[in-house]
Amino acid sequence: MSQDQRQAWFARMMESGLENSIFKPADVLAHATPDVLASHLPPELLSKVLAASLASGSMTPERVLETVTPELLAKHLPHDVLWACIAAAAARAGVSTT
Repeated sequence: MSQDQRQAWFARMMESGLENSIFKPADVLAHATPDVLASHLPPELLSKVLAASLASGSMTPERVLETVTPELLAKHLPHDVLWACIAAAAARAGVSTT
């Protein structure tokens, strides 16, 4: 699988998980912590997150994911971080690998 295919798969999984309430924005940010975001997002995207938060008066997980979309998560964050979010949601749902 190419890097582009892997990135597209993670973007779709994150998008689907959020759309179908398999996980919530807070669940995503439990794995994509502020340190992870600060280390991996480009400065211009971090600026957009801060600007949106300041404009709304709060920085919430929902507000962060309005700016850092699933596509951008998959593009910039390590995929093991996104996989941990997906795996945690699967575990909560009782999905087992055995």
